[in-house]
Amino acid sequence: MHSNIVGRHAESKKLQSNILQISQEAKAMKAKYGDVIDATVGMLHHEKGNVFKYHVVEELLHKLSDAEIYHYAPVRGTKAFSEGAFNWVFGKHSDLFKEKFHYSVIPTTGGSGAISNTFFNFNDFGQKVLLPNHYWTPYENFAFEAGVDLKTFKMYDENNHFNLADFKEKARELAKEQERLCVLLNDPCNNPTGLCMTEEDWKEVVATLNEISRTNIPVILIQDIAYIDYQEKDTEVSRDAFLSLLDLDPDILAVVIFSGSKTFSLYGFRIGAQIGLSKSQDIIDHFIRVGDYSVRGRFSSVSQPGMNIIGKIFTDKEYLAKFQDELVEARKLLKERGSLFVSEAGKQGLKMLPYLGGFFISIETANKNIFQDLVNEHVFVIPMEGLIRIAVSSLNREEIPRLVSILKKHV
Repeated sequence: MHSNIVGRHAESKKLQSNILQISQEAKAMKAKYGDVIDATVGMLHHEKGNVFKYHVVEELLHKLSDAEIYHYAPVRGTKAFSEGAFNWVFGKHSDLFKEKFHYSVIPTTGGSGAISNTFFNFNDFGQKVLLPNHYWTPYENFAFEAGVDLKTFKMYDENNHFNLADFKEKARELAKEQERLCVLLNDPCNNPTGLCMTEEDWKEVVATLNEISRTNIPVILIQDIAYIDYQEKDTEVSRDAFLSLLDLDPDILAVVIFSGSKTFSLYGFRIGAQIGLSKSQDIIDHFIRVGDYSVRGRFSSVSQPGMNIIGKIFTDKEYLAKFQDELVEARKLLKERGSLFVSEAGKQGLKMLPYLGGFFISIETANKNIFQDLVNEHVFVIPMEGLIRIAVSSLNREEIPRLVSILKKHV
């Protein structure tokens, strides 16, 4: 066997703490024991353990024609999908954003494909992307594949609020060091913590990006909004957070990451989008040029049935109304679990990071053996640097009091 069969750039590739692998281990133990609590993968489940699927999605899936299922999807997607995704993401503000920005929507293989493409095309090899120190670990894989690295700032200040001071300091340092700044913020409903930034937070972030851009440094803002439909605010109010982006200077590119997996429970269909925004048409032309190339060069095109299901929901008032009704049910289910967890944590004295919505709650811990300690009690969570992530999306309410009690013993 050739010792150098793997290219030099791939020598260090090895998945560590694989979320999906831990989930498989949890499922295997659950098949043997009836008391296993699996709080690993971020998929919304009903109380009885079956995945939460939208009936309108399933109805449309069975109505798709052969061409809508089996044919290759166009690289640029369909108008129904692209315009529909833009209107859904920005909600009541969509017309305003179309007026104030040049924009383009590029379909991708889930939100993951959108982030991966953005990392690859808007950084120089060897540079770093700035993000909070609590983040979804696959970002590391996307960065490595793109030939870049990650640099973090402290997500929380001493009052457990978004740490604007450290963000500003690290953003200025990195911009000066590499003469480019690419920032990734997973908001609202951060994975893994459930943090939602405030309107004031976003105003300060935008002001800092403008300040850096005015020194003739390219600035790219990536906003991963995978869980936007599951925060505790009303879905219409949740879109108000985007209004701060209207103050972005013309030379800045904002890339909003849409996830069909989370919004429609289409996890296995791998459908998402990069939504590029800029007040400069030239910047959007570059966004389109490199985006189209990478779609074709990295995964050819997206899921045809996934794109057509979403496109039909977005463009048909009857289907959209059905989906919105079901979304109310999904949000209620998740909110009940989150509220119960917060209540139980308060009763049992379990300290947790602030939770404002989304699929995940996080508990800080100094226990280096926390994962195995919990597995010994038939509990599976995702261990991360300095904390554990609990997927309330996949729990049922009966499990939560016992889970909190077990966590309190070991953190």
